[in-house]
Amino acid sequence: MDFLNPVKTKLAKGEAVWGASAGVADPFACQLTIASGIDFLWIDTEHAPVTPEGTGIVPVLARRQGCAPMIRVAGLDSSLIKKSLDQGASIIMIPQVNNAEEARAAVRYCKYPPEGTRGVSPGWTFYLGVSWDGYLPQANREICVVVQIESIEGMENLEAIAAVEGIDVVFAGPMDLSAAFGVIGNTGHESVQSFLAEFPKRVASQGKIAGVTTGAGDDARNRYRQGYRFMSMGSLLFSGQNGLIRDLKDLRETCR
Repeated sequence: MDFLNPVKTKLAKGEAVWGASAGVADPFACQLTIASGIDFLWIDTEHAPVTPEGTGIVPVLARRQGCAPMIRVAGLDSSLIKKSLDQGASIIMIPQVNNAEEARAAVRYCKYPPEGTRGVSPGWTFYLGVSWDGYLPQANREICVVVQIESIEGMENLEAIAAVEGIDVVFAGPMDLSAAFGVIGNTGHESVQSFLAEFPKRVASQGKIAGVTTGAGDDARNRYRQGYRFMSMGSLLFSGQNGLIRDLKDLRETCR
């Protein structure tokens, strides 16, 4: 069996990949999100009250349906990364990566020796009947490493971070960037938008893929035109809420 990460396969062809989150780690909500046809499922353990262990069978649900499970860990911590991978993540997102040294550590924590230092015990394989003999030799090739740029130091070292071997995607975090620029919460500020506009070219200069969070519709299309190819377009909860607001407004206006 070949363990080809569908996201890495699409990115290698120059295609865009689109992801979303459920907004919670609940398996039912995550299953609904996966069933939408997204390329990757964003599972957040940085800001959400969830640990890698708390993701339960969600990464397995995603893998079963050809959707790449991405776990964002709380920080550059080898134990958190190892547990997330053993839960079944095929994409690891590391926030607040500020320099090439930290980027190299991120790769090292994600890979088995000799490329890295990851310990060996991928528990998710038992749920899918996957043989370690088949998976382990291909694991390093399957894992997609995503690092987030969210600070002034990270912005200054962007090319050096992107140049690190083993980094697959360099991801801009608009909200934290707004804080770094001194306009916290104002992601539409000129300084933030100017940096986001130049970000894909700077990342591409090192042969890597640029990622970002977007809204749906025109915002996503604009980021695509700017050169982003790895994009998270929201969550089931907020998309659902927006749909309810829209439908309720329509009903109240037409059913009088």
